[in-house]
Order: sequence, then C-alpha cells, then structure tokens
Amino acid sequence: MKSKFIILISIFTAVLLNSCNIYNPTEPIPSYIHIDGISVSVTDPSASGQGTTSSKITDAWVYIDDQLVGCYEMPCTFPVLWDGTHTLKIRGGIKVNGIAANRSPYAFLDFYSQTISLQRGIITTITNVKIKYLPSAHFYWIEDFEGTGRTIDTTNVSNVALNVISSPATNVFEGGHSAVAYLKSNDLMFECRSNNRYPLTQGDAFLELNYKCNHELTISMAGYTVASGGTILNYQPPQEVITLNPNTNWNKVYVYVTPAISQLISAGASANQFQLYLMMQNLNATDSIGLAIDNLKLIQ
Repeated sequence: MKSKFIILISIFTAVLLNSCNIYNPTEPIPSYIHIDGISVSVTDPSASGQGTTSSKITDAWVYIDDQLVGCYEMPCTFPVLWDGTHTLKIRGGIKVNGIAANRSPYAFLDFYSQTISLQRGIITTITNVKIKYLPSAHFYWIEDFEGTGRTIDTTNVSNVALNVISSPATNVFEGGHSAVAYLKSNDLMFECRSNNRYPLTQGDAFLELNYKCNHELTISMAGYTVASGGTILNYQPPQEVITLNPNTNWNKVYVYVTPAISQLISAGASANQFQLYLMMQNLNATDSIGLAIDNLKLIQ
C-alpha cells in the first residue's frame, strides 16, 4: 500500500510540474543595450554663448519608442524586451546638488535620439552620445575667468581676495585661467558674489560649477525687490542653497537654486532679482584653506 502511495505522489508531482511548464512558458530572450557615457556639446563655448562643455552626466534615462525603460548609472548594460527597429531616446541625468540619492534628468539638456536595430541575445552598443542644451535654456551668467574682466568679486566682509591665476596647472581646470582663494589661520571669512543681479523666476534654475576645496563651501542666494525704474525697494540677505563638502580633486556640481529663489519670492518683499554668493568660514582658525573655481553657469 505504501509503495502505491509513493507512485501516486510521483505521478501527481510530474503532472504538476508539467502543468507549470504549460502555464508559465520560458521567458523570451532579451536584447541588450550598452551605453558608455554621455557628453555635452555647445553651440558657442564662449562666456557670451553657452560656456564650457565640461559636464558630469552620471545617468542615462532611456526611452524606446517614447516609453521609459529606466534610469541607469553609466557605464551600463541592460536588457530590454524589444527586438527589431526602434527609436531610442536618451536624457542625460545628474546627481542634483551632488547627492547620489537625488537623481534627475537635467532639465536643460535635450534628448539624444537614434534609430537602432535590436537582436535578442545581442548587445547593441551606443557610442558617441552627445547632448545639446535646449534652445529654451537661458544662460543668465557665465564666468570662465578667461576674459579681461570678471563678473564675480569678494564682498567687504571677506578677509581674503579671489584671484585669477594661470598656474600651477593643477589649480587651473581648463583653458588658461581659474580663480582661487586661500585662508590662513587668522583669516575668518572668504565671501564673493556675482557682480550683477538676475531676474530669475520660480521655475527650474541651476548653478553649474567646477570646483575643488579642502573646506566646506556654502552657496547662497540673496534677493532684491527692484522697481521698474531700477530703485531697490528691499534687500533680503543670502539664503543658503547648499553647503558642499570638501573635494580636493576637481569636481563638477549642479546646484539646484530654485528652492532659495522660491523662498525669497514668497517672502513679504517678493524679490524679483537675485545675486549669487559663495562663502567659506574658518571658525577653527585652520591654516591653508583653499578653494579653486571655474566655469560658473547660472541657467534657467
């Protein structure tokens, strides 16, 4: 009796497994896409155009036939369930404020688009992905320290100057010049600001910046309420946007300044022009604090 029971169980198990195969067919073999990286191209690299091509596009936001497939940190290889000919679109993604947990397509970059032919089990490699700024991107301010003048300088509370240098090479990011500031133990404050004010709104706005520093760097935005004739009716002191951690190698950051702008606009004085500040405080009398900056872009 026991042997008959075992035989019946074995038959039932075989039937059940066979049923699973019938109702859960083998998944189709995917096609694969590989993307090494994304670079940015500009129509005019001068300070009166779109500035540097320097970028830090970390992620590819991938669409096939206008359907979002996913966001992938590059370099990346990922499966898709399409085959045959399709339209591939890619948006360049950034770490907002340099924070890995805060990833987003960069609002001012256009799509990269290409017709591709996918084959199941085969990797299709996408090379030379260059993305342009959108025509609607407004470059309010570009400072690359390459011209005869400059559009940023220290405030009257700064203990040290912001100097434009051409050497040593390690402190010049690209081109012929960058700007540096150094604080000694008896220097309490470095602060600089844009020479001009800019009529930003509450839409997406970013500051692009190449920098390196061995001390925290605070980026802030001040607000002005300005009458149509140019009279300043009210001033709101700098509102902190973010404090960047030290980074002793050149780094690129995309600073989202919109929250500070919105706060300055929604305040009672309703600011309509804005000025950018960079600041380092030496509260512990530390010696040899250094900052190097290049390629500031304020875009909305």
